[in-house]
Amino acid sequence: MTRLLLDTDPGIDDALALFLALASAELRVEAITTVSGNVEVAQTTRNALALLELVGRRDIPVARGSSRPLVSQRIDAGGVYGHNGLGEVQLPEPQLRPVEQHAVEMIIEKVMTAPGEITLVALGPVTNLALALRHEPTLAHAVHEVVLMGGALRVPGNVTPCAEFNLLADAHAAQIVLHAGWPLRLVPLDVTERALLKRDQAHELAAHGNPITACIQHMVDYYCDGQASQPGVFHMHDPLCLASVVRPDLLTWQKAFVDIELTGTRTFGETVAFFEGTGQSLPAPPNVLAAVDVNVDDFLQFYLERVHAAFPT
Repeated sequence: MTRLLLDTDPGIDDALALFLALASAELRVEAITTVSGNVEVAQTTRNALALLELVGRRDIPVARGSSRPLVSQRIDAGGVYGHNGLGEVQLPEPQLRPVEQHAVEMIIEKVMTAPGEITLVALGPVTNLALALRHEPTLAHAVHEVVLMGGALRVPGNVTPCAEFNLLADAHAAQIVLHAGWPLRLVPLDVTERALLKRDQAHELAAHGNPITACIQHMVDYYCDGQASQPGVFHMHDPLCLASVVRPDLLTWQKAFVDIELTGTRTFGETVAFFEGTGQSLPAPPNVLAAVDVNVDDFLQFYLERVHAAFPT
Protein backbone atom coordinates (compact mmCIF):
# COMPACT_ATOMS: atom_id res chain seq x y z
CA MET A 1 0.00 0.00 0.00
CA THR A 2 1.28 3.47 -0.91
CA ARG A 3 1.22 6.03 1.88
CA LEU A 4 0.18 9.31 0.28
CA LEU A 5 0.32 12.95 1.27
CA LEU A 6 -1.75 15.08 -1.09
CA ASP A 7 -0.75 18.73 -1.54
CA THR A 8 -3.57 20.40 -3.41
CA ASP A 9 -5.56 23.52 -4.30
CA PRO A 10 -9.13 22.25 -4.95
CA GLY A 11 -10.14 23.02 -7.85
CA ILE A 12 -12.52 20.88 -9.89
CA ASP A 13 -9.83 18.56 -11.22
CA ASP A 14 -8.25 18.35 -7.76
CA ALA A 15 -11.64 17.22 -6.43
CA LEU A 16 -11.88 14.50 -9.07
CA ALA A 17 -8.35 13.39 -8.20
CA LEU A 18 -9.22 13.29 -4.49
CA PHE A 19 -12.23 11.09 -5.21
CA LEU A 20 -9.98 8.69 -7.13
CA ALA A 21 -7.44 8.60 -4.29
CA LEU A 22 -10.15 7.76 -1.76
CA ALA A 23 -11.59 5.14 -4.12
CA SER A 24 -8.25 3.31 -4.47
CA ALA A 25 -7.45 0.57 -1.98
CA GLU A 26 -3.80 0.71 -3.07
CA LEU A 27 -3.49 4.15 -1.48
CA ARG A 28 -3.66 5.36 2.09
CA VAL A 29 -4.16 9.12 2.23
CA GLU A 30 -2.24 10.16 5.33
CA ALA A 31 -3.02 13.87 5.13
CA ILE A 32 -4.07 16.69 2.83
CA THR A 33 -2.20 19.98 2.72
CA THR A 34 -3.66 22.99 0.96
CA VAL A 35 -2.13 25.86 -0.94
CA SER A 36 -3.24 29.00 -2.75
CA GLY A 37 -3.73 28.19 -6.41
CA ASN A 38 -7.00 27.73 -8.25
CA VAL A 39 -8.53 29.96 -5.55
CA GLU A 40 -7.09 31.54 -2.40
CA VAL A 41 -5.98 29.25 0.40
CA ALA A 42 -8.93 29.83 2.77
CA GLN A 43 -11.23 28.58 0.01
CA THR A 44 -9.01 25.66 -1.05
CA THR A 45 -8.90 24.58 2.59
CA ARG A 46 -12.67 24.84 2.95
CA ASN A 47 -13.06 22.87 -0.28
CA ALA A 48 -10.77 20.08 0.92
CA LEU A 49 -12.68 19.79 4.20
CA ALA A 50 -16.08 19.86 2.48
CA LEU A 51 -15.03 17.21 -0.05
CA LEU A 52 -13.79 14.92 2.72
CA GLU A 53 -17.11 15.32 4.55
CA LEU A 54 -18.98 14.56 1.33
CA VAL A 55 -17.09 11.26 1.06
CA GLY A 56 -17.39 10.55 4.76
CA ARG A 57 -13.65 10.62 5.46
CA ARG A 58 -13.43 12.73 8.59
CA ASP A 59 -10.34 10.76 9.66
CA ILE A 60 -7.95 12.46 7.23
CA PRO A 61 -6.24 15.57 8.66
CA VAL A 62 -6.17 18.76 6.59
CA ALA A 63 -3.42 21.34 7.15
CA ARG A 64 -3.78 24.83 5.71
CA GLY A 65 -0.71 26.00 3.81
CA SER A 66 0.78 28.91 1.95
CA SER A 67 -1.37 31.87 1.01
CA ARG A 68 0.92 33.35 -1.62
CA PRO A 69 3.91 32.47 -3.82
CA LEU A 70 7.47 32.84 -2.57
CA VAL A 71 8.26 35.88 -4.72
CA SER A 72 5.74 36.66 -7.46
CA GLN A 73 2.18 37.95 -7.27
CA ARG A 74 -0.63 35.46 -6.72
CA ILE A 75 -2.68 34.30 -9.70
CA ASP A 76 -5.76 32.09 -9.68
CA ALA A 77 -8.08 30.13 -11.96
CA GLY A 78 -11.39 31.53 -10.76
CA GLY A 79 -12.29 32.39 -14.33
CA VAL A 80 -12.07 28.71 -15.24
CA TYR A 81 -13.30 26.89 -12.13
CA GLY A 82 -15.64 29.49 -10.65
CA HIS A 83 -15.35 31.78 -7.65
CA ASN A 84 -15.32 28.88 -5.18
CA GLY A 85 -13.05 26.69 -7.33
CA LEU A 86 -15.63 23.90 -7.53
CA GLY A 87 -17.72 25.16 -10.41
CA GLU A 88 -20.03 26.98 -7.96
CA VAL A 89 -21.22 23.66 -6.51
CA GLN A 90 -22.41 24.61 -3.03
CA LEU A 91 -21.31 22.01 -0.51
CA PRO A 92 -22.49 22.36 3.12
CA GLU A 93 -20.28 24.30 5.51
CA PRO A 94 -17.87 21.62 6.79
CA GLN A 95 -17.92 20.66 10.44
CA LEU A 96 -14.34 19.47 10.06
CA ARG A 97 -11.64 21.99 10.83
CA PRO A 98 -8.03 22.13 9.72
CA VAL A 99 -5.41 21.00 12.20
CA GLU A 100 -3.33 23.60 14.03
CA GLN A 101 -0.18 22.55 12.16
CA HIS A 102 0.84 24.51 9.09
CA ALA A 103 1.03 22.46 5.91
CA VAL A 104 4.81 22.84 5.79
CA GLU A 105 5.13 21.38 9.28
CA MET A 106 2.75 18.56 8.35
CA ILE A 107 4.80 17.64 5.27
CA ILE A 108 8.04 17.58 7.24
CA GLU A 109 6.57 15.55 10.10
CA LYS A 110 4.90 12.94 7.89
CA VAL A 111 7.97 12.37 5.73
CA MET A 112 10.66 12.52 8.42
CA THR A 113 8.86 10.15 10.81
CA ALA A 114 8.49 7.51 8.06
CA PRO A 115 11.65 7.71 5.93
CA GLY A 116 11.27 6.16 2.51
CA GLU A 117 7.54 5.53 2.89
CA ILE A 118 5.66 8.73 1.99
CA THR A 119 4.77 9.67 -1.58
CA LEU A 120 4.07 13.38 -2.03
CA VAL A 121 1.56 14.15 -4.76
CA ALA A 122 1.42 17.84 -5.66
CA LEU A 123 -1.61 18.94 -7.68
CA GLY A 124 -1.19 22.71 -7.38
CA PRO A 125 1.55 25.31 -7.01
CA VAL A 126 4.45 23.80 -5.06
CA THR A 127 4.99 26.57 -2.51
CA ASN A 128 4.50 24.24 0.46
CA LEU A 129 7.02 21.72 -0.87
CA ALA A 130 9.64 24.39 -1.50
CA LEU A 131 9.24 25.81 2.00
CA ALA A 132 9.42 22.33 3.51
CA LEU A 133 12.72 21.77 1.70
CA ARG A 134 14.06 25.08 3.01
CA HIS A 135 13.13 24.18 6.57
CA GLU A 136 14.33 20.57 6.33
CA PRO A 137 16.82 19.98 3.48
CA THR A 138 17.12 16.26 4.30
CA LEU A 139 13.48 15.88 3.28
CA ALA A 140 14.67 15.14 -0.26
CA HIS A 141 16.44 11.99 0.93
CA ALA A 142 13.60 10.83 3.20
CA VAL A 143 10.65 10.97 0.79
CA HIS A 144 9.76 7.88 -1.22
CA GLU A 145 8.75 9.82 -4.32
CA VAL A 146 7.28 13.12 -5.48
CA VAL A 147 4.66 13.09 -8.25
CA LEU A 148 3.87 16.52 -9.65
CA MET A 149 1.23 17.73 -12.08
CA GLY A 150 2.78 20.65 -13.89
CA GLY A 151 4.73 22.06 -16.78
CA ALA A 152 4.43 22.08 -20.55
CA LEU A 153 7.45 20.40 -22.10
CA ARG A 154 6.74 20.02 -25.80
CA VAL A 155 3.36 21.76 -25.96
CA PRO A 156 2.14 25.33 -25.34
CA GLY A 157 1.20 26.48 -21.87
CA ASN A 158 -2.37 26.97 -20.68
CA VAL A 159 -1.90 30.43 -19.13
CA THR A 160 0.68 31.97 -21.45
CA PRO A 161 2.03 30.57 -24.72
CA CYS A 162 4.91 29.15 -22.66
CA ALA A 163 3.72 28.45 -19.14
CA GLU A 164 1.42 25.98 -17.37
CA PHE A 165 -0.65 27.23 -14.42
CA ASN A 166 0.75 25.23 -11.48
CA LEU A 167 4.40 25.98 -12.13
CA LEU A 168 3.78 29.55 -13.31
CA ALA A 169 1.78 30.29 -10.14
CA ASP A 170 4.97 29.88 -8.09
CA ALA A 171 7.84 29.48 -10.50
CA HIS A 172 10.50 30.18 -7.86
CA ALA A 173 9.12 27.36 -5.71
CA ALA A 174 9.05 25.13 -8.79
CA GLN A 175 12.75 25.85 -9.36
CA ILE A 176 13.52 24.64 -5.83
CA VAL A 177 11.37 21.53 -6.19
CA LEU A 178 12.72 20.58 -9.61
CA HIS A 179 16.31 20.74 -8.39
CA ALA A 180 15.89 19.21 -4.92
CA GLY A 181 17.47 15.90 -5.93
CA TRP A 182 14.54 13.74 -4.83
CA PRO A 183 12.82 11.07 -6.97
CA LEU A 184 10.45 13.17 -9.07
CA ARG A 185 7.87 12.18 -11.66
CA LEU A 186 6.36 14.98 -13.71
CA VAL A 187 2.93 14.75 -15.36
CA PRO A 188 2.78 17.76 -17.71
CA LEU A 189 0.22 19.23 -20.08
CA ASP A 190 1.78 17.09 -22.81
CA VAL A 191 -0.31 14.19 -21.49
CA THR A 192 -3.00 15.78 -19.33
CA GLU A 193 -4.45 17.87 -22.16
CA ARG A 194 -5.08 14.64 -24.04
CA ALA A 195 -7.00 13.10 -21.13
CA LEU A 196 -10.45 14.43 -21.96
CA LEU A 197 -13.54 13.29 -20.06
CA LYS A 198 -16.68 13.78 -22.12
CA ARG A 199 -19.67 15.47 -20.53
CA ASP A 200 -21.76 12.42 -21.42
CA GLN A 201 -19.38 10.16 -19.51
CA ALA A 202 -19.78 12.28 -16.38
CA HIS A 203 -23.57 12.14 -16.78
CA GLU A 204 -23.49 8.37 -17.15
CA LEU A 205 -21.31 8.08 -14.04
CA ALA A 206 -23.86 10.12 -12.09
CA ALA A 207 -26.90 8.25 -13.38
CA HIS A 208 -27.30 6.18 -10.19
CA GLY A 209 -27.82 9.20 -7.98
CA ASN A 210 -24.81 9.01 -5.65
CA PRO A 211 -24.14 12.50 -4.24
CA ILE A 212 -20.42 12.21 -5.01
CA THR A 213 -20.90 11.34 -8.67
CA ALA A 214 -23.64 13.97 -8.87
CA CYS A 215 -21.09 16.49 -7.62
CA ILE A 216 -18.70 15.35 -10.36
CA GLN A 217 -21.42 15.85 -12.97
CA HIS A 218 -22.26 19.36 -11.79
CA MET A 219 -18.60 20.42 -11.74
CA VAL A 220 -17.91 18.97 -15.18
CA ASP A 221 -21.03 20.66 -16.56
CA TYR A 222 -19.85 24.02 -15.23
CA TYR A 223 -16.45 23.59 -16.83
CA CYS A 224 -17.85 22.38 -20.15
CA ASP A 225 -20.30 25.28 -20.35
CA GLY A 226 -17.46 27.77 -19.92
CA GLN A 227 -14.89 26.27 -22.29
CA ALA A 228 -16.00 27.24 -25.77
CA SER A 229 -12.71 26.18 -27.34
CA GLN A 230 -13.39 22.51 -26.57
CA PRO A 231 -17.08 22.21 -25.74
CA GLY A 232 -18.33 19.08 -24.06
CA VAL A 233 -15.05 17.84 -22.58
CA PHE A 234 -13.20 18.23 -19.28
CA HIS A 235 -9.41 18.21 -18.97
CA MET A 236 -8.43 15.56 -16.41
CA HIS A 237 -5.12 17.16 -15.39
CA ASP A 238 -4.98 16.18 -11.71
CA PRO A 239 -6.88 12.88 -11.95
CA LEU A 240 -4.31 11.63 -14.47
CA CYS A 241 -1.47 12.65 -12.16
CA LEU A 242 -3.12 10.80 -9.26
CA ALA A 243 -3.83 7.77 -11.44
CA SER A 244 -0.14 7.58 -12.33
CA VAL A 245 0.63 6.69 -8.71
CA VAL A 246 -1.63 3.64 -8.88
CA ARG A 247 -1.14 2.80 -12.55
CA PRO A 248 2.16 4.20 -13.86
CA ASP A 249 1.77 1.82 -16.81
CA LEU A 250 -0.98 4.07 -18.19
CA LEU A 251 1.75 6.50 -19.22
CA THR A 252 5.03 6.38 -21.09
CA TRP A 253 7.94 7.89 -19.16
CA GLN A 254 11.21 9.41 -20.27
CA LYS A 255 14.14 10.76 -18.27
CA ALA A 256 14.76 14.47 -18.74
CA PHE A 257 16.52 17.48 -17.32
CA VAL A 258 13.84 20.09 -16.72
CA ASP A 259 14.48 23.70 -15.75
CA ILE A 260 12.14 26.66 -15.35
CA GLU A 261 12.56 30.15 -16.79
CA LEU A 262 12.68 32.84 -14.09
CA THR A 263 14.03 35.86 -15.97
CA GLY A 264 12.27 36.04 -19.34
CA THR A 265 9.86 38.93 -19.82
CA ARG A 266 7.55 36.87 -22.04
CA THR A 267 8.69 33.37 -21.07
CA PHE A 268 8.54 33.52 -17.25
CA GLY A 269 7.41 30.15 -15.88
CA GLU A 270 8.29 28.17 -19.01
CA THR A 271 9.53 24.63 -18.39
CA VAL A 272 12.47 23.80 -20.64
CA ALA A 273 13.11 20.09 -21.08
CA PHE A 274 16.17 18.25 -22.39
CA PHE A 275 15.26 14.60 -22.97
CA GLU A 276 17.68 11.75 -22.52
CA GLY A 277 18.20 9.55 -25.56
CA THR A 278 17.14 12.12 -28.16
CA GLY A 279 20.57 13.31 -29.22
CA GLN A 280 20.22 16.48 -27.17
CA SER A 281 23.15 17.55 -25.04
CA LEU A 282 21.83 17.64 -21.49
CA PRO A 283 23.15 20.59 -19.43
CA ALA A 284 22.95 18.43 -16.30
CA PRO A 285 21.90 14.89 -15.34
CA PRO A 286 18.17 14.13 -15.61
CA ASN A 287 16.18 15.44 -12.64
CA VAL A 288 12.72 14.14 -13.55
CA LEU A 289 10.97 11.17 -15.05
CA ALA A 290 8.52 12.91 -17.38
CA ALA A 291 5.30 11.50 -18.79
CA VAL A 292 5.43 11.84 -22.58
CA ASP A 293 2.50 9.70 -23.71
CA VAL A 294 -0.73 8.32 -22.25
CA ASN A 295 -3.23 5.58 -23.06
CA VAL A 296 -6.26 7.83 -22.79
CA ASP A 297 -8.93 5.16 -23.22
CA ASP A 298 -7.43 2.91 -20.55
CA PHE A 299 -7.04 5.84 -18.17
CA LEU A 300 -10.65 6.98 -18.54
CA GLN A 301 -11.90 3.41 -18.14
CA PHE A 302 -9.79 3.05 -15.01
CA TYR A 303 -11.08 6.31 -13.55
CA LEU A 304 -14.75 5.74 -14.29
CA GLU A 305 -14.77 2.11 -13.14
CA ARG A 306 -12.85 2.88 -9.95
CA VAL A 307 -15.07 5.81 -8.94
CA HIS A 308 -18.28 4.00 -9.87
CA ALA A 309 -17.30 0.97 -7.78
CA ALA A 310 -16.41 3.12 -4.77
CA PHE A 311 -19.47 5.37 -4.89
CA PRO A 312 -22.45 3.32 -6.13
CA THR A 313 -26.12 4.14 -5.63
